[in-house]
Amino acid sequence: MDQGQIDNLVASASVLIEDENSRNPTLQNRAAEPGGQSGSKKVSLQDLESLRKRHVFLNEYPDAMLLSFPLETLIKLESTSIKLKSLDKARATEEKLANNRDNLLVNKVLVREGMDNRLTKLHEARFLPGMACSAVKMWEMGRSILGSNGHLAISTYDMKSVGLAGYVTPQGWGAIHDPGNPNISLKMFSINNCGRKAMNKSGDLEDNLVEVVELGEFKVALRVLREAMGFVNPWNKSISAIEGFMIQNNYMSRDLEGLEKQAMLLTQFVDYILRENSNRWRGLEGFMTIDEQNGAWDSFFGARPQAMLTKSRRGHGQPSASAGGVSGHSSNQFNHSNSQRVGGSTKAHPSLFYEDICVMWNLGKCVRAPGNCFTKNGKPLRHICNFRPDYSKQMPLCGAYHASCFYH
Repeated sequence: MDQGQIDNLVASASVLIEDENSRNPTLQNRAAEPGGQSGSKKVSLQDLESLRKRHVFLNEYPDAMLLSFPLETLIKLESTSIKLKSLDKARATEEKLANNRDNLLVNKVLVREGMDNRLTKLHEARFLPGMACSAVKMWEMGRSILGSNGHLAISTYDMKSVGLAGYVTPQGWGAIHDPGNPNISLKMFSINNCGRKAMNKSGDLEDNLVEVVELGEFKVALRVLREAMGFVNPWNKSISAIEGFMIQNNYMSRDLEGLEKQAMLLTQFVDYILRENSNRWRGLEGFMTIDEQNGAWDSFFGARPQAMLTKSRRGHGQPSASAGGVSGHSSNQFNHSNSQRVGGSTKAHPSLFYEDICVMWNLGKCVRAPGNCFTKNGKPLRHICNFRPDYSKQMPLCGAYHASCFYH
């Protein structure tokens, strides 16, 4: 070590000592006392070797510099070193995580070829560390690899290990394996529908899914759907986004306060998100994130008469539970509803019901694909928006390729 390096170390040590003196007025006053000899005693070379063994930080400084310091200065150096190490530990975890993330681009794992049957023989690639990219990217990568049909459906997943054995219907297991299945519904994951059969008019047994009527039942069904998706497709975070949206907004309690059949309304919204995600899967798009669900809820709930009821109860100008309240465009839909008051009775306005437009699709309840929707008599129905700004006047319809209940 040359003289220049020694001078630099001495200068840095002097700065640390001055900082310690400014923080400890007792030592500063003691050093200023006349004849004070407490800091004048210097350590010997033998003592310095003993101190080095006990205090590792002293190895950073040369012997010549440490022998020139009194013992009190060495004590100050130790306390300062301890403080610096505490600060380093506070930053160490964050820096380590950031460095680990950067190293992912360099440290690639070579996956060996092998056999996997999902049951008795599992490939080691299933136990690689979790994906660190965005959830939407995982979804899109899954779509590019799996195609539009998903996996082979089975029902032997260990739901018992998470306390949810028997909560998923056979229809639910069949639908959840295919992210593009438009028939998936939250009712398939309600325990009240497991094993339920009903007789049709011809006397044959058929599956009959009952509605989710209790809020507690809705919460459990949503959890069952998330856990089932975790077994089937761990990379699919679309269900976690739905549950996260509900939890963040306390299951829309602000909007639904005082309303009946809250669970049925929430189930309808979840089913809409599930169908929209299935459409996006087939269309090579990402799933609906929480931010997108905020806007979807405002459109979904704002188009219903219940929205005006809850708004009148809590007063105008207060935001909704999701993202800033019912928009003016959505609230106007109630004023332009599909009925009008005539002579004390409610009469459906004829301009809403066109023979070639699917009304159920505009209400968000038709699951048929465009071009494959027909009446009972076999007449084709168009999937276009039937919204009209003023139903009392002969104004043109919206005619766009979106459902009126979600955009007006």
